[in-house]
Amino acid sequence: MFNNVLEISEKVNGNGRVPAKIIFHKIHEDSEETNSNGLHWKEEYVRNNMASAVGMPICAEFSSDDKTTPIGHGMTGGELNPDGSIEPLFKNSEVVGVCENAYIDTIKDKNGNDIKALIGDCSFFNQRYPDFVKWIRANYVLDKVETSIEIMGLKDNANTIIYEEGEDITDDFRTPMIYGYSADCILGITPSDENAIIVEISQKQKNKEENKKMEFNMDEIKKTIQDVITEMNNKSETYETKISELNEAITAKDSEIKEKDEKIVELNASVEKIQAALNKLKEDQQTYWAEREILENELAKAKVAEKIGELNSSLSEFNDEEKSVAKEDIEKLTSEINAATKKEDLKNVTSEINSIKSKICMNIVAQQKKAEEETRIAEQNSMKEPKVEDIFSEMCSNTHTEEKEDINIF
Repeated sequence: MFNNVLEISEKVNGNGRVPAKIIFHKIHEDSEETNSNGLHWKEEYVRNNMASAVGMPICAEFSSDDKTTPIGHGMTGGELNPDGSIEPLFKNSEVVGVCENAYIDTIKDKNGNDIKALIGDCSFFNQRYPDFVKWIRANYVLDKVETSIEIMGLKDNANTIIYEEGEDITDDFRTPMIYGYSADCILGITPSDENAIIVEISQKQKNKEENKKMEFNMDEIKKTIQDVITEMNNKSETYETKISELNEAITAKDSEIKEKDEKIVELNASVEKIQAALNKLKEDQQTYWAEREILENELAKAKVAEKIGELNSSLSEFNDEEKSVAKEDIEKLTSEINAATKKEDLKNVTSEINSIKSKICMNIVAQQKKAEEETRIAEQNSMKEPKVEDIFSEMCSNTHTEEKEDINIF
């Protein structure tokens, strides 16, 4: 187990870092093999791109502030670049080490079988993350330490990974062809490649004499493991308490959701009733508008008859000769009244009738004045004719006077 998975290194080298060997990912010699994410690693392309792994960070997303136990990649989304590409961000992870060299080699997997893999010589920052390095050592003894490689597209390709399959790639099978290694993450969850594990570098044990020279303190390892187990037990109790609290909160939320669902059902029923009422109102409205239109048409006809009657009544006091002066106006107004379809079309009829009556009356007055003027002129002309002298009137007058004088003797 020790040789297949992990070898304890010398404690710490002089610069405060612990050297480590990490299997970044398996190289698939079977043309149909992939990891659980559907990635097929082809040796040709791995060899072309492995130089980009040199200098990349070794990262971890911690589960708590004590920075001991890792979880996942710590991804927090992406950032839009000026060229329109998206660059992934891992704000929740921390850099705990660095890759100093990368190469392809054959190594034994967890089952003791030889596999070809991309391997990195790395260092962990022990001075910055001592508890985390202890966690790595302890988990070696308990089981294994798993990792996950991160890749991204190159700038020349707008940060887009180029796959051998081109546009025919699928989630189940794709072969990265042109890309860059951007980071390797220490995981506390299941990785996509079960062969991606840590192997800490140590002096190889060749014989008993060399074994005596190794700085290998099993008591220290046991103590470290016991400390980790105790810490994990304490955390387990804390997590169980939190889980219980979360379960209670979930139960309460489920109750709230159920209550809200019931209210939603009631509201939906109410909405259906309201919609049915609205549909009925809409139908009634359409019926009312149709009836209104019929009534308006009938009302318009009645108004037409009324206005025709008003016109005839208003002009009944005049004879045909008097009305002849406004014949065209009367015919035009009669035509407009008969053509009206709305009561608004008849609102000026009365004023037009009055205008016609005024026109007729003014003509009558004008005719009367003309007749009077003709009469006056005729009278004036008759007064200018010479009178016949009445020779008898004087005689009769004188005789009558004399008779009176004779009678009145006194």
